[in-house]
Amino acid sequence: MRVTVLAATGRLGQALVRHLLAEGHDVVAVGRDPAKLARLPGGITRRAADFDDGPALRAALADADRVVSCTNAVHVPAILAALPVPLPERLVLMGSTRRFSAVPDATAEHVRRAEVLLAQYPMPSVLLLASLIYGGGGSVIDALAAKLRRSRFLPLPDGGQTLVQPIHIADVAASLAAALLRDEAPGSPIVIAGPAPISYGAMVRTIARGIGRPVVILTVPGWLFSALGRLLTLVPRLSGLGGSLRRLVEDKAYDVGEMRRRLGISPRAFEIGGPDDPAWA
Repeated sequence: MRVTVLAATGRLGQALVRHLLAEGHDVVAVGRDPAKLARLPGGITRRAADFDDGPALRAALADADRVVSCTNAVHVPAILAALPVPLPERLVLMGSTRRFSAVPDATAEHVRRAEVLLAQYPMPSVLLLASLIYGGGGSVIDALAAKLRRSRFLPLPDGGQTLVQPIHIADVAASLAAALLRDEAPGSPIVIAGPAPISYGAMVRTIARGIGRPVVILTVPGWLFSALGRLLTLVPRLSGLGGSLRRLVEDKAYDVGEMRRRLGISPRAFEIGGPDDPAWA
């Protein structure tokens, strides 16, 4: 299979490129930074293009057979506008489970808009809605680990009772690859997440064990996080932080039956055994 990977130099893009190469596929890697493209594995085709540069993006996709995007849904309109004619055999896009949040959020709106736009194109396609992604560095999990290395105390709403369902980056890459190949994949959006929800507190304790640091979870009333978040959203520079605080109080639990049925992927449980554990790397 010949696959054009958009945003190939990012954390997820790099994981997907490695996965596709390991499965023996031909890869066309598209990214905006030629220096980062040069650092990708050998045996691939490299093309420089920015999502804001329509002509360059159209040139990068001109001969695409199957296209997969590893970037935020904000770029979906640009991607759709740059598709060649005739259309590719398959298009796979990344979204986020944040689209289910009750908290007003730009990312959620971009995902909802992507769903509407994608449905207007007559080609096999699918949007994958990923939960919290960990592994590969630069994730929320890494930020939590860094906090725990600095301090053993971590305040959480209601002691960390809210639910989360993190997914390892390798399972995200495998899901994207399966969505490109499997006949069952195209259609309505597919949630990709860990096998079952766990409490935020359990996730934090797992991280603490993995890095060999003790943790003391401080219980803060959930309403206080919500109230503070609402106040911060009134300050333009802090609105993002405000939204994050409000989402901390929301349960994030998902059914991954469609992930298993249509993609054939059974995600791994959230376990971190230390810096050398493959689930942490």
